[in-house]
Amino acid sequence: MMMLEHDNPPPSGFRPVPRTGVIYVMTEARRHGYETGHPDWSNLGQGAPETGPIPGAPERIHSIAITDADHEYSPVDGLPELRDAVAELYNQRFRQGKKSKYTRENVAISSGGRSALTRVVSTLGRTNVGHFLPDYTAYEELLDAFGTFVPIPVLLEPEAQYSFTASDLKKEILGRGLSAVLLSNPCNPTGKLLYDSALEKWVGVCRDLSCALIVDEFYSHYNYVGKTHGVSAAEYIEDVESDPVIIVDGLSKNW
Repeated sequence: MMMLEHDNPPPSGFRPVPRTGVIYVMTEARRHGYETGHPDWSNLGQGAPETGPIPGAPERIHSIAITDADHEYSPVDGLPELRDAVAELYNQRFRQGKKSKYTRENVAISSGGRSALTRVVSTLGRTNVGHFLPDYTAYEELLDAFGTFVPIPVLLEPEAQYSFTASDLKKEILGRGLSAVLLSNPCNPTGKLLYDSALEKWVGVCRDLSCALIVDEFYSHYNYVGKTHGVSAAEYIEDVESDPVIIVDGLSKNW
């Protein structure tokens, strides 16, 4: 983690919050005069959706009508129609031929990946939560922000190409008393991807040991293994109502 040298100390009662990863780099770039629109600057560090015209795509919406009702607070878990659409998307892509299907009751909408992860993590009880090193830099700061559980780092070895098998996972869960595990898949920053039988075994281990598997799938469409619709743990869940798997995904990286 890195702190900018010119950061002022926080007010009394607050702790310093470091800027990490891309946020640190972008802040330093702006400090040196580089930002969007600068002819010598190109941001390759953040996935961003295509903003120009796409051949064959539906016409873009350029304006929307806002009624008086739209000024009210929106539903905490998101608009029902949007939750229905997300559930149907996952059913079409990952639940074909399976008896257990997603409904809106399995879906919640948030304003971004970090806010979604914060919501999930804030509901964890007094337990041990495993997370991997290296992984998304924001996880460490996020997991340290709550005092209700103990974050347990699990080191991934470069000599093993940062692989971690289902057997390894089982040993960690049993040996360190983990009740939840957080990871990104594909991993940010190594690019390591759990898919097919490897991912199925991970889901199976967490199901058998009643360990919550929190999977950040924001980069799930970034794969080179022939998965047209991306990779998701949703494909290997037996019962969407009881399997302890929470999937976090969004629009900014995949669309």
